[in-house]
Amino acid sequence: MTENTRELSFDDLLLRLNDERGNLETVREEILQRGTSIIHDVIASSFSSSGFDPEELFRSGYLGLMNAVYNYDLSHGHSFRQYAENLIKGEIRHHIRDQVKRAEVPKWMKDLNRQIEGAEARLLRETGRLPSLAELSEAVNITEEGLAEVFKAREALSYVSLNAEQRENDPVFDIDISRIQSKHAVSFPVEYRIRLASALEKLADLQQYLLQSLFKPST
Repeated sequence: MTENTRELSFDDLLLRLNDERGNLETVREEILQRGTSIIHDVIASSFSSSGFDPEELFRSGYLGLMNAVYNYDLSHGHSFRQYAENLIKGEIRHHIRDQVKRAEVPKWMKDLNRQIEGAEARLLRETGRLPSLAELSEAVNITEEGLAEVFKAREALSYVSLNAEQRENDPVFDIDISRIQSKHAVSFPVEYRIRLASALEKLADLQQYLLQSLFKPST
């Protein structure tokens, strides 16, 4: 098969992906070489305003193309081009969002999110439906106003525009921790736990800074 792959059409090569009798690796390599045009098309049509260099995006897109070539059996009936475009776009989106600097998520915020998500999953199992804000508020013992503040912060942390100009107006992480309070009186309310966790995180940052300063090379 090695001497004939270059003479085959792209569609014929795709048919060979399911042919276990031939040199499958050679077929894959040929598809990868010819399929790079799909990456260029995706970048030009969907990411031309991303603010990232096309060559940088191409490298990420190539991972998506490789995924499509080596896992075409998972395409669920989609054409190769559709399947490859989806995976290429996914890799490029992931790269952009990974590269854009976002505010660091406080550890207490991550822990609080896990608590909320765990309560939501438990209520769904128990009732067979998604809980209302009031029900979720009762389950985690946080006021509805406090939960709304957490959700607002979650949205800001997870959203990154793929357009460079629009990214300038992306929501900024800004949470008013004074609004996050326990709904019912307890011995150690959530507002105290957040303040303590925030203070400990600041001390940890200071400790890291001091350690780096101690071992910084002298000039």
